[in-house]
Amino acid sequence: MVRSRICRECEVRTAEGACDLPENETCKLFELFPLVAQAILATDSDDIQDYIRAIRENVCSVCLDQRLDGECALRGRMRCALDSHLVAIVEVIEEATGKSFRRDSLTA
Repeated sequence: MVRSRICRECEVRTAEGACDLPENETCKLFELFPLVAQAILATDSDDIQDYIRAIRENVCSVCLDQRLDGECALRGRMRCALDSHLVAIVEVIEEATGKSFRRDSLTA
């Protein structure tokens, strides 16, 4: 479900729809997906900000691309599918599990 929805919307793909990441770069969403799913499923909240916090604390914190101060060059360049598509990822996982969160807390 996640691949079919997120990869289709990802800006890092070819005109044919294939992933266009360089061979030496991996998609952080799928590289760390077990942690992503675990962080989302362990969060029991109606507020998307709590999911974002859980991802930052439990996934980004172990990602080799995030610096010790919490800054991430991939996030900064919008090259992290996990960060760029976090709301959609939570939506897909909530769809699969029947969870939902309040959308009025979303920020642009």
